[in-house]
Amino acid sequence: MNSEDYTTDRAGNTQEEPPLQLQLQLPLPLPLHEHEHDDPVLFQVKGFYKVHSSQLRYFTYTIIGVALLWPWNSFLSASAFYALRFNKSPSLVSIYSSTMMSVSTITSMAYNFYLSQKQTGVNYKQRVMTGLNLTIGVSIFMAITCITRVFIDMNDVWFFTILMLMVFLSATATCLAQNGTMAIVNVMGDIYANAVMVGQAIAGVLPSCALIISVLIAGEKTKDAQLEKDYGVFLYYITASLISGASLGLLFLIGRYEEKTLYKELRQSAGEHLSVTNTAGNENGHGFDLEVDELVSVQKVFVPFGQLWSKLKLIVMTIFLTFAITLLFPIFASAVESTNTTLSVILFKKQIYVPFIFLVWNLGDLLGRIACGYPKLRMVVSEPRTLITYSIARVVFIPLFMTCNIHPGKASPMINSDAWYILLQLLFGFSNGQLCTSSFMVVGKHCDTDDEKEAAGGFTTVFLSSGLAVGSVLSYLLVLAIN
Repeated sequence: MNSEDYTTDRAGNTQEEPPLQLQLQLPLPLPLHEHEHDDPVLFQVKGFYKVHSSQLRYFTYTIIGVALLWPWNSFLSASAFYALRFNKSPSLVSIYSSTMMSVSTITSMAYNFYLSQKQTGVNYKQRVMTGLNLTIGVSIFMAITCITRVFIDMNDVWFFTILMLMVFLSATATCLAQNGTMAIVNVMGDIYANAVMVGQAIAGVLPSCALIISVLIAGEKTKDAQLEKDYGVFLYYITASLISGASLGLLFLIGRYEEKTLYKELRQSAGEHLSVTNTAGNENGHGFDLEVDELVSVQKVFVPFGQLWSKLKLIVMTIFLTFAITLLFPIFASAVESTNTTLSVILFKKQIYVPFIFLVWNLGDLLGRIACGYPKLRMVVSEPRTLITYSIARVVFIPLFMTCNIHPGKASPMINSDAWYILLQLLFGFSNGQLCTSSFMVVGKHCDTDDEKEAAGGFTTVFLSSGLAVGSVLSYLLVLAIN
């Protein structure tokens, strides 16, 4: 072996130089906790604030998380507007929310299962981009229907049909984007799964704030109330398209950076051994273009459900149970009223109290997700048996909620306290955020290969959508039980 085959490290020890083939297969930039040379500065503001590669990626997947949930919130928040839109068809008003949730959850469950079976050769980044582009199209169309007389004056049945078709398309778009996103972040690292979860929680908080502000500003119904709601919903749909557009732009930006960085690393590695004239190809006749595939998340091997179930069964069942139980909270949030009926404070009036409770739950959810992003807090539940036990234990919130003012004006609550009810909603939201974020963050750690991690993205979303579907059915049963 020649002397050129050896190098000397900083301590003066002689080491055998790794083969060229290994050096050409460099990984992409590493997660947040790595050294700065693995996480270079992309740009800085006069030396005052530096933006690292990992920070840009975290921000990108946070915005994608917002984009994944915003369309659902758009249709949900528009229920008041559609109640006015279908005022001549009371039957359509009464079934809008339930039909919208049924179409969305059933579509998501079926399409997520289909996507989970389409693995081999799939470009997951392309799935994300396709889903976001479809979301933009649906959102812009829905925004137009809010302010265009052609749609406002359209026959109620026809418009309701178009509306449910848009809900269907929006659900498929979300499935595509979510399936691709979770596959990518499972490979990139748990901190980026946390980013997606935080983004979804942010998308839950903002509608509650907007609803409270709109009620405070609008006050009692006026002659122009419908006009304001028309443009309010219009802006909400437009915002959905803008967030999706921003996600696409950020994906393009980090993609360009990663491509530039990888080529730089490849050339530096090759330059240590080969002259410029000898770097045109390797023993297989390939040049640097051989490594371009490393920039794209493409699954090479099909991973069957049985293989994933054997490793992730407790984690995905946690996801299923968490969302199935969580979907019961809107029933209590809508039914429970303040116990302070004698006070004139606006917070205790139902039109503010209900959206305020939604805000409390969503803030708890957001706090639970953010807390999982700080390792020092040790909020991530990584043991699968603990996860499933924790998720089952949340059932105790149902009888606890029954102690609140669940039958206002008809029966006295067991615990006559708004503070007790608000605390319950905050804890219920926090437990949801902690459980779902922990589950998605530890998925990658229980997979052995990148193909398994990518396939696990679709596998987990199947159980997420199934949990939502089952939760929506259970919510109907809970309503019957309460009444």
